[in-house]
Amino acid sequence: MPPLLDEPALGPLRRMKALATGLLVLAAAVYALSFQLDGALASYVRAASEAAMVGGLADWFAVTALFRRPLGLPIPHTGLVPRKKDEIALKLGEFVTGHFLTRAVVVEQLHEAQLLQRTAAFLREPGVADRISREVAFNASALLGSLDEDAVVASVVELVRRDQARRSYAPVLGKALERAAEGGAHRPLLDVVLSRGKSYLRAHREELLPQLRSFVDDRGWLAALLVSDRRLRTVLVDLASLLDEMERNPRHRVRLWVEGLLHEIARALQDDRQVAARVDEAVLQLLQDPAALEQLHELVHDALLSVRESLRDVDGDLQARLSALVLDLADRLVGDLEFRQRVERLAESVVGHAVDNYGDELTSLIRTQVARWDATSASRRIEFAVGRDLQFIRLNGTAVGALAGLAIHAATDLLS
Repeated sequence: MPPLLDEPALGPLRRMKALATGLLVLAAAVYALSFQLDGALASYVRAASEAAMVGGLADWFAVTALFRRPLGLPIPHTGLVPRKKDEIALKLGEFVTGHFLTRAVVVEQLHEAQLLQRTAAFLREPGVADRISREVAFNASALLGSLDEDAVVASVVELVRRDQARRSYAPVLGKALERAAEGGAHRPLLDVVLSRGKSYLRAHREELLPQLRSFVDDRGWLAALLVSDRRLRTVLVDLASLLDEMERNPRHRVRLWVEGLLHEIARALQDDRQVAARVDEAVLQLLQDPAALEQLHELVHDALLSVRESLRDVDGDLQARLSALVLDLADRLVGDLEFRQRVERLAESVVGHAVDNYGDELTSLIRTQVARWDATSASRRIEFAVGRDLQFIRLNGTAVGALAGLAIHAATDLLS
């Protein structure tokens, strides 16, 4: 076990003890010398030194009795700290949490310290935002690296299952699709599909021709007679040209028809119970399909890998965005009063919740920590913390005792 008190730290306490003891010894020496004096002055010196010894000894006893038994004698109500350390720890913890660690006090200190303004000023210092973004990115990457992908997938699937048990996903998907269609979020995806489809048709036209031929022949002898291979090639060429026109013209009638179809699907998902039931059934089937779960696992793996790589890229776009977000937060805390007030209310709520729900943990922490100390260790630690100041009680007791002795002796002379 490491030493409780190191020698350099003990120095001030020992010097104060020596000074208080020295003053007591001086009072005793003066008392002894007073018998060598004659006259009225001798009686005053003797009374003052005698009272100084009484005061010094009384205060020495009081201070010493806090931490140990004076002279090792089993005097009742001495050695209070060793005997009462657990009770003292409990009362100290209750005092701190009851008078200092309260919601009102902490929130008041939060305002007086102007924590948000000071934080904003710090964030706006050169290089701080970049350093914070690097630290956030590093720790986030490390956190993602520690995740168990199987556990993540299992948690997502279980969450979806529980959530679907209490509500239908169809209206949620419908609203999301409706907002995407209104905002044009589907257009980039549609452009990709059109471009890839056009390229595929032109590159694999001869490969697709036998499949179309088989499809037409299956429709019957009349269809096989009327639809020739030349006509099928023309259909493929015209379809590729149509996709090309749709890609180049954002207002193409077929594109508009597709957008209208998306709106109809979105409304059906929100309003048609039969459609909603089929969607929910499809979701359940996907959750029970091993192939779908395997695809989900691959999706989670790729997503986590992509995010980690972006986070590790010091000069990448993600870290640049994080730095910009930090600077924007600092600027808004300084210049946007309404935003700062919202953040202050949020901080008050978070701090207040922590104090209300976890403040008692401080009492438990103090009690537990002190309980681990043995009686001697606790006494020495507390004496080290306040013992130097307690020696002033001894000094004052000796000095006040001397003055009281003089006053009492003077009053005695006057009354006799």
